[in-house]
Amino acid sequence: MNFEKIREILFCEAKKAGLSEFDVYLRMEESHSAEALNREPSAFSSSKSGGVSLRVSVDGRLGAAATECFEEEELAALVSRALANARVTDADEEPIFYGDFTNTEYSKPTVEPMSIPTAAELRHTALALQEEMYGESELVTDGTTSETGASKVTVSIANAKGLSLSHTASMHYAYAKAIIRDGEEPSYGTANSTELDPALSGIAKKAVDEAKARLGAVNLQTGKYDVIFSAKQVRSLLSAYARIFSGKRALQGLSLLKGKEGEVVASPAVTLYDDPFYKDNPMQMPFDAEGVATYKKALIEGGVLKTLLYDLTYAKKAGVVSTGNAARGYADPVSISHFCLSLAAGELSFHDLLKRLGDGIYITEMKGLHSGADAVTGDFSIESAGFLVKNGQLAAPVHSFTVAGNFFDLLKAVDALSDRVETGLPGFSMIAAPDMLVRGLSCAGES
Repeated sequence: MNFEKIREILFCEAKKAGLSEFDVYLRMEESHSAEALNREPSAFSSSKSGGVSLRVSVDGRLGAAATECFEEEELAALVSRALANARVTDADEEPIFYGDFTNTEYSKPTVEPMSIPTAAELRHTALALQEEMYGESELVTDGTTSETGASKVTVSIANAKGLSLSHTASMHYAYAKAIIRDGEEPSYGTANSTELDPALSGIAKKAVDEAKARLGAVNLQTGKYDVIFSAKQVRSLLSAYARIFSGKRALQGLSLLKGKEGEVVASPAVTLYDDPFYKDNPMQMPFDAEGVATYKKALIEGGVLKTLLYDLTYAKKAGVVSTGNAARGYADPVSISHFCLSLAAGELSFHDLLKRLGDGIYITEMKGLHSGADAVTGDFSIESAGFLVKNGQLAAPVHSFTVAGNFFDLLKAVDALSDRVETGLPGFSMIAAPDMLVRGLSCAGES
């Protein structure tokens, strides 16, 4: 059943019930993936999933109901279920349905939806990645894995105020994990790409090179070090602390950025955007989960906090306008989320960033970041690995040391950023970042 028919049924039932404020939200996803292990296919999945939700406002209370069944009888029943939910829900969050869209311009995504590869194509690519990795080095051994996949997502929203929007986005991805062994010592390296052709993505070589570079790791002496976080680990840090930019969490007292708009919260080297149309993300979105137009915005510019992220409800509570950052699955309540957190690049090449560091550590791995990071206080203590840097040159790899600090202090201690920005896997919520040089972090290894 298409969205127009679903909308027609729900609008009719809602008006029969005397409702004047409500919205309908549909999300459908088609996904395929294939995995290979030790030069053999190991797994394949293919799914079509999704559902529709109805939100209603009754006497200032929000009620919601959702279903994955698109039979007319089940859809009509959403109205009574949403009404029943409204009677017992917490009235603290005022339901707001977007109506200020008449003169709104919705930006057009710069990437057209891609076709979804067949199962055979994905299996072929996963196996081709295996062969590429094994061909890179005779040290590659059992445990080497690869994965390829693709998704297509359609999001549609309509409300009683006349809003009606729909958008489809899609993505491809490939992931490689190389295991190598030199004597008794195993090592691994990973890489990912949005390009499915192994010959074009180069991720097989990246994964193997990373694994080989980690061989022969030494222990680190405990002390304070100047540190370069690799782009991958900067993305990990931003992912762990992305919640601090939520206007809802700030109003709830769960973000130390509360009330600091216009204040210096980071080094002048730091400019951080939320960009729904980031050029390397095929999953671009012209509207958020409430139908508000999305746009690129600076969260931090030259070290100064410019804005937090808001949906309609918490924007009203804060006395500001929505930033177009409402998010939800079809069965989930509205939350606040970034689209693409993009840390702006600096001016130094990686080679020059190493020279600027001089002596210190290049961190290429952090384990258990989300369990070792407190998004409220900003404190973190994380098992890490990487490389010693001597006189601006990468030296011996190091392993099993702990880097500790505070994310809010770390933002202020950023000395420089590289000119190369790397992205993680694409999606409606992703992160892009360069390598980042930070001065004076505590690292615990051997005493």
